[in-house]
Amino acid sequence: MKLPQSVYLFSRYPGIGKTHLAVAALKEAARKIAEEEYKNRETVRQGIFPYHPNWAPVYFLNVSEGLMDIKNDIDGGEKDFSQSQIYQNVKLSRLVVLDDIFNEIRFSPFVLETLLYWVDYRLKNNLATIFTSNHNFEIFLSEETTPVTNERLRAVARNTASRVSKMVQGYKLALDSSPQTDYRRKY
Repeated sequence: MKLPQSVYLFSRYPGIGKTHLAVAALKEAARKIAEEEYKNRETVRQGIFPYHPNWAPVYFLNVSEGLMDIKNDIDGGEKDFSQSQIYQNVKLSRLVVLDDIFNEIRFSPFVLETLLYWVDYRLKNNLATIFTSNHNFEIFLSEETTPVTNERLRAVARNTASRVSKMVQGYKLALDSSPQTDYRRKY
């Protein structure tokens, strides 16, 4: 696979190795990006990095933790969440892992709207994303199967899932799992 292809890895049960596989792909992409940058940029070879110091070529984010960190950063302040470094890294990195997307227990406006912003930006800018989840995103595409109860938020979740579907065409991988295949429990 070549960047900017996106991938969706899901299994019904946790502990099957989705995150492990995503991080391995992220590490390989980081190595290749570093080699490419070094080879193509004289300034990098001279020890000067030509990008903004906070730019990350690859980025890993556990969605629940990252959204909580963003929320904590802006609570009590007047800071716009789009100014958060986490928010910007997810938007701008060449390859991002969004770990445990759609695994939220509570689908709040903040959660769903932030996911929509990220996914929409990455789709429009042809930026590769590896999604991991315990849910098939297609459940959000249908009124009958979506776990989101609020009508407006159902539309936001549907729009996000539709964009994810477009990003991962042909690269949606369902991993066979059961309560017995939870590798975290075995070791």
